[in-house]
Amino acid sequence: HTHTHTTHPHTHTTLPTTAAAAAMDEIQRCVDAICNESSSDACMELCQMLARGETVQLHDGRVLSKTQLYVEAIRCAPCFTMAFFNLALALRVGETVKLHDGYVMDKKQLLIEAIHYKSNFSDAYINLGLALADGETAQLYDGRLLDQRQLISYGIGADVAKKSGYGLVALAVTLHPCEVVTLADERTLSSRQLLQEAFMGNFDTGNKHVPGVNHAAAIARLGEQQALLEAIHVNDLKAFAVEA
Repeated sequence: HTHTHTTHPHTHTTLPTTAAAAAMDEIQRCVDAICNESSSDACMELCQMLARGETVQLHDGRVLSKTQLYVEAIRCAPCFTMAFFNLALALRVGETVKLHDGYVMDKKQLLIEAIHYKSNFSDAYINLGLALADGETAQLYDGRLLDQRQLISYGIGADVAKKSGYGLVALAVTLHPCEVVTLADERTLSSRQLLQEAFMGNFDTGNKHVPGVNHAAAIARLGEQQALLEAIHVNDLKAFAVEA
């Protein structure tokens, strides 16, 4: 069932709590900014307030979902990297979205756009790698043709100021037992070593930018004992990584 946030004054009288009233006021502020200023930032803020499946009505009568608000943000700011990135995350593999200029894009194409506008966007490289099937490649605007592991590896080293723990986990997932991979710093690491390095830091186990990493499958591909095959959380990978 789809819920719609409306902007009519009577909406405020039905809110049960002060917190809910404050939230509705914030939604109203963003709607005003979108309609009066074509504010891409307001579109993004509003997206963060809406749950999946919820919609919001603008002053011109349009009723927009989260996905449509990201499209609106891109219309307001055509080079808005985070709008392309968040829109890509909102799509499932195989889904497409039509932008205001008429272009129809899928998850991978949106991530390529995000990389185009921010060449060291590590999250975008990693997520693009995760969106590719085995043997598939993606061509970037600069002409590079990269496969899954190359994209994830590049993402790990793209932003030197950011330690990409989940990138290391994502790369480990792509390796079969006994395989190794060479990183940009020329170190050659196995799956276990990649996981050990990921969990040496403060790896955010709830990182929302890594949908689709199937941890049970990852452990299964590492060829460890049967008990680990039933693991479903990153914490199980962490336990695996630190085993003696």
